[in-house]
Amino acid sequence: MNQSDFAKLHHVSRKTVTTWKARGWLVLGGEDIDVEASNANIERYRKSVTRSSKKEEGNRQGNKPGNRSGNKKTKEPAETATKVIERMIAENGATMTRDEALTMKENYLALLAKLEHEMKSGGVLPYKDMIEAVGKEYSRMRTRLIAIAPEHGPRLRVLASTTNDAEFVQALQEVVYEAFEELSLDAEKNRGES
Repeated sequence: MNQSDFAKLHHVSRKTVTTWKARGWLVLGGEDIDVEASNANIERYRKSVTRSSKKEEGNRQGNKPGNRSGNKKTKEPAETATKVIERMIAENGATMTRDEALTMKENYLALLAKLEHEMKSGGVLPYKDMIEAVGKEYSRMRTRLIAIAPEHGPRLRVLASTTNDAEFVQALQEVVYEAFEELSLDAEKNRGES
């Protein structure tokens, strides 16, 4: 069967059949379409399959097939939400069946509910906030430790030239301890404000 006949079979345009071909939904045997295999793919990927088992003919007034009310146009029913979703999946070339997609959705919603529960119960911590807070603390510590040399360098140079190694190491440790004490007091002050 050629593409035009296949389009008529499904009551779609030839362009739609070309789109199905590009998506790989059609099974080709040379130039012709393998109808059974292609219909199986269409049924899998497109839930709104329409095939006619008999040929429609026009009415006595010469109207086109499907228009049985003379010149009046029949109003098509509004698309349901399910049909919209099915159409979107078909247009985007999803490879899952509707049941597979619903299963995936339900699994996703269950995992999301579990995550929300764990966050509320304290089982999962907001790691991005924690990383940001630790980064800020490291930045403050680095800045403070780098400032030790310019602040206390002259005093330590004098100590190094007039005292022995043990006294110099002790003076250096006191300077470092003072810096850490200052950092911890600032951290406690910041926690008290928030």
